Amino acid sequence: AGGEGELTPRDAARCRRSKETEVFYELAHELPLPHSVSSHLDKASIMRLAISFLRTHKLLSSGEAAPEAEADQQMDNLYLKALEGFIAVVTQDGDMIFLSENISKFMGLTQVELTGHSIFDFTHPCDHEEIRENLSLKNGNKSKDMSTERDFFMRMKCTVTNRGRTVNLKSATWKVLHCTGQVKVYNNCPPHSSLCGCKEPLLSCLIIMCEPIQHPSHMDIPLDSKTFLSRHSMDMKFTYCDDRWASRGVRV
Repeated sequence: AGGEGELTPRDAARCRRSKETEVFYELAHELPLPHSVSSHLDKASIMRLAISFLRTHKLLSSGEAAPEAEADQQMDNLYLKALEGFIAVVTQDGDMIFLSENISKFMGLTQVELTGHSIFDFTHPCDHEEIRENLSLKNGNKSKDMSTERDFFMRMKCTVTNRGRTVNLKSATWKVLHCTGQVKVYNNCPPHSSLCGCKEPLLSCLIIMCEPIQHPSHMDIPLDSKTFLSRHSMDMKFTYCDDRWASRGVRV
């Protein structure tokens, strides 16, 4: 039997869990998120967001930062409203370490839900090979000759319907995104900034603007008499044609 003052195994485990919960609570409130959001995060989400924040911080601290004025902060909010898309920062491994707050407007999924997850978990499997190609640096004939600009399309899960209703992730549809941007390689941190003094690997990130491509049937601008809308099966047989095709005297 243990002496007086000694904790039983059950009490010791309860104490460890209590301390762990306290540490996670403090970590959650260090994240740059509103209290209403950070206070409802589970432990896995806290770790996912904390790691993404540290990687984004490393990315930003690798350059020369200029002091931001209050007017600049106001302009940042206006930029997001003016953009016909959202900003994404993806590591070479495919981790989405930053997504602009307005992503929910286009995709239904929120910034907090997606940050820290792999882009491959939310994009169409048939697009994964092309995404990987665009995440890596493309070497030219010479070692110093590298193409960093990117322009490609990908399909991503979308939980907002055309009528503005939000559905769960299992009922998500694919939305085509036009992605433009470039791959950035950031310098190593100086040795004294690393805990062990070791040289850290280069951080390579794809920074892209993602603009949803609207389906012709959802466009507000009416199609002219010379333009028609058709739908096809996988073998390219017509499964639907609108009235404009029939008005030209051709039967499908």
